[in-house]
Parts: sequence; structure tokens; C-alpha cells
Amino acid sequence: MAEKRRLNLSFSLASPRQREAWKLLRAIPSGQRTDAVCRMILEHRSQQELLEAVRAAVREELRHVQIVSQIEQAEQPEAGSVHDDVLSFLFSLQNDTEQL
Repeated sequence: MAEKRRLNLSFSLASPRQREAWKLLRAIPSGQRTDAVCRMILEHRSQQELLEAVRAAVREELRHVQIVSQIEQAEQPEAGSVHDDVLSFLFSLQNDTEQL
């Protein structure tokens, strides 16, 4: 003779979560609810185990990765600094005017 276990649940319709769960359970045809609840519980557990396995794999892979943050900025001269080519041009002008 098969053993049976009984579980009684009560839902508070004032709780949005419990009200939604009650609606979902009521939508399952009578006589199929026990199987549906068992399937949902086992699928949830399986999904949680899969999610944890994926998280562990990602963590393991990220241990071997080094992320370097680089901020690209256009090269802008600091205030008061002058490029060499500008200085060369100014020196050449100065030399030209001295020769006149």
C-alpha cells in the first residue's frame, strides 16, 4: 500500500504574491494540481542548481581575467606648454628678422 502525505496550504488573498499563486493553482484542473505543484517545485530546484553552476563557472573564468580600464583622452597640451614645431617656427621667424 502506497504511503501518502498531506499538506494543507492557506493563501491570504490580501497578499499580492499569494493571491497570484492562488489564481495560478485554481487554473490547473482538479486532479492535476498535485502533479503540477510537484513539477513546479522540481523545475524550480533544477533551475536554481543550473543557475548556481553557471555562476560558479563564470566566477572561475573571471579569476583568470584581468580587466584594465583605460580612459582615452585626446592629447591636449597643458597650459603654458608649447609644441616643438611651434617653437621651431618662432625661432625661424626671429632668425629671419635678425638677418634683415
